[in-house]
Amino acid sequence: MKLSDETTEEIRAIAQEKGVRLLAVESAGAGRFTVLRVVLEGSGGEPVTLSECESVSREVSTLLDASEEIPHRYTLEVSSAGLDRRLYSLEDAARFVGRRVKVKSEVPVDPEPLGDPGRDPLGPARNFGGVLRSVEGDRLCVVDGANRRIYNVRFGDIRVVKLDFEWPEKKA
Repeated sequence: MKLSDETTEEIRAIAQEKGVRLLAVESAGAGRFTVLRVVLEGSGGEPVTLSECESVSREVSTLLDASEEIPHRYTLEVSSAGLDRRLYSLEDAARFVGRRVKVKSEVPVDPEPLGDPGRDPLGPARNFGGVLRSVEGDRLCVVDGANRRIYNVRFGDIRVVKLDFEWPEKKA
């Protein structure tokens, strides 16, 4: 299920009016089991509060009920992007340069060696992670220091890229 561009823009306006930013409108399931997920973040990139989610949810629910764009029952979820949030655009990714990411690519990506090529041959990978070194043009550069690999992948070839949240180590 995909909402019209007009409805998505109205949801974006509601979010902006509440002081938050719309990252995505996603759907899952089908028919009466459809879940429509509205993903938000603070206008400065910070997490949204529960009260901000509730406020946006009330207005979006009213909008969707009035539009009759969804002809069957559905569940509306309004949430923060979260700690392991998805990166939805190149501009979004550029804000997180220097952070760890996990990438799932549509096509295998051939890595380059990091430093000395070492003993292991460099095979292509669809799933990899590391530090997002840069965003240049339509490409992300991800450095996997542990496996000594550098992956340069087109954003359009990525199925999903998420932040790889690192929990602080507990002190004994």
